[in-house]
Amino acid sequence: MLRSLRVLSLAGLVWWLCPQTVRAGGFELGANGTEALGRGGAFVAKADSPLALEYNVAGFAQQRGTRLLVDNHLFFSRYAFQRSGGSFPLVRDQGPSPFYAPWVGISTDFGYFKRWTFALGGFGPASVGRRNYGLYAPTEGDPRSPAPTRYDVVATDLLIIQPSLAVAVRAHPMLDIGLLGQLVVSSFNLSSATYAAQSLPTFPKSAPCTQRSEAPDCDTLTRVQVHSVNNFALGLGLLFHPVPGLHIGASMRTAVNLGLRRIQAMGTVSASEPSSLEGLGLGTDRMDAQFEAALPWIARGGVRYAFSKQGRELADIELNFVYETWSQSQGSDNALTLLSPPALINKGEPLTIRLPHNYRDTFSVRLGGSVSQPLSQQALLALRAGFLFDSSASQDADLRLDFDTLAKLGGTVGVGVTVRGLTLNVAYAYLYSMPRTVTDGNLRPTDGLTGEPLRISGELVPAVNNGDYSGQNHIVSLGLAVRFDQLLRGR
Repeated sequence: MLRSLRVLSLAGLVWWLCPQTVRAGGFELGANGTEALGRGGAFVAKADSPLALEYNVAGFAQQRGTRLLVDNHLFFSRYAFQRSGGSFPLVRDQGPSPFYAPWVGISTDFGYFKRWTFALGGFGPASVGRRNYGLYAPTEGDPRSPAPTRYDVVATDLLIIQPSLAVAVRAHPMLDIGLLGQLVVSSFNLSSATYAAQSLPTFPKSAPCTQRSEAPDCDTLTRVQVHSVNNFALGLGLLFHPVPGLHIGASMRTAVNLGLRRIQAMGTVSASEPSSLEGLGLGTDRMDAQFEAALPWIARGGVRYAFSKQGRELADIELNFVYETWSQSQGSDNALTLLSPPALINKGEPLTIRLPHNYRDTFSVRLGGSVSQPLSQQALLALRAGFLFDSSASQDADLRLDFDTLAKLGGTVGVGVTVRGLTLNVAYAYLYSMPRTVTDGNLRPTDGLTGEPLRISGELVPAVNNGDYSGQNHIVSLGLAVRFDQLLRGR
């Protein structure tokens, strides 16, 4: 019985945690790449740097010579929740700030090909991978007052790296085509609290857990640690140049594993023992587990017009639209399998827990551009600005704290200085998370013995995600671009 309590309390944790582990790529903050960020993320129809790996691989066909790009994002992000229904303290993300995210890419025609260009790089999503809300929310009278958010994800440490390889060709003076192959390497480390709700006849101390909810001595802290290296995605990009100055871009990246084989992350699940059952040996186990989930298709489209004089581009403006199919992660698309449960659970056979979560598709609108001004025969100054809107991936009832999934409005600025073949880019973005108040929340503490939402005396306990959500995000980015052909020729 004790063994089954431990195993099923782990199952209960996964019910709440695992859907969140796959969302970093979908709920991004701003845009990757220093130049693209300064333009509000509008880069699909420009795509004239190694950033084409992410925005539109067809853009490589217009890139001659060998180019290297190293960009660095610093995210200063704060997400806050004021729970309703009592005198609860305001809870804020206390994770390390800033969060650092690099981006590296290189492209080349090998000094030989006139229409073909090849590229490779590595990067992650433009997102904050570490958040920590803590198990406690200190008050004046009690420094170890339990946090009102502890039944949500209280800590995340996520790493997603996408090693990418691309090839592009100028198929026609008016048409560029590019193909992308991408690995998805990930590591997820998450923590939350579940609830030891059922009474155990031989241990009377556990009985109070059946009479009330959110009793701190009935909590168990559970941790999921999984990783994955064998997942992939494919991409296609098109870039049209119908008339001088007008560029139309479109790109698509498939769902990870094309949706035919889910992303598979392997690792362990472990749990502490509730203080009301202290000394019974219910904690510290590390059970082998496999987590499966779907990641979305991503479609991008953009129109750009460049204003030129005597063959030199003076300014440009671009409008982009991005659509991500997060709703495909519903129902059985998310699942956790305990690979070796004890004999008391499912007769010792692997146990699969289905994890539905109410994601919805997201879209973004991004508008940006730049103005260029020569500083000398060998130096150029570029000024950039942009605006963006990102829709929310969550309905009110499903809002929670693992990621800031509120709808966002943002403004960005950027500067680039080019001297010979070296370009230094700097950008800044402010994203305003549009506040929301939740009154019909679905998130409840999990019953550690069933993995289902907690019931006391047969009735569902109140939701713990009702209240006010708010957030703000600052992004500072610094990047260096090198065009080796120009640098080595000294012009």
